[in-house]
Amino acid sequence: MKRYRLSVCKGSTCKAGGADAVYATAREALTEKGLVPRCELYRGGCYGFCHMGPNVVVREETGRKRDPLSPEDYQLMGWDGEVYYSEMTPEKMRRVVAEHIAQDAPIPELFGQPDTPAPDDD
Repeated sequence: MKRYRLSVCKGSTCKAGGADAVYATAREALTEKGLVPRCELYRGGCYGFCHMGPNVVVREETGRKRDPLSPEDYQLMGWDGEVYYSEMTPEKMRRVVAEHIAQDAPIPELFGQPDTPAPDDD
């Protein structure tokens, strides 16, 4: 059975867009489903995709030694087992926990597209 690290952005734009509710929902859903031993939940830094937030990154725990100086808490690393979800809501977060975390089944239709440019502010 896979283990995961689930990060909800704590940047100001994501927080303004509802990241606190997304985080609270993740915590509740992981607890309700008994998944806390399989999934470490934390608040990550800003991933730089503010226009697509609230942003969530799920990484499969592979046993890789954690480097405290690694930029993984605030940028996508491109690692196998890394999934980026954008425009998250509490309802989408419940689905991520139920499918991606509980069933090891990432949800492609919720994947964020990090190459999507930010809208012009002009």
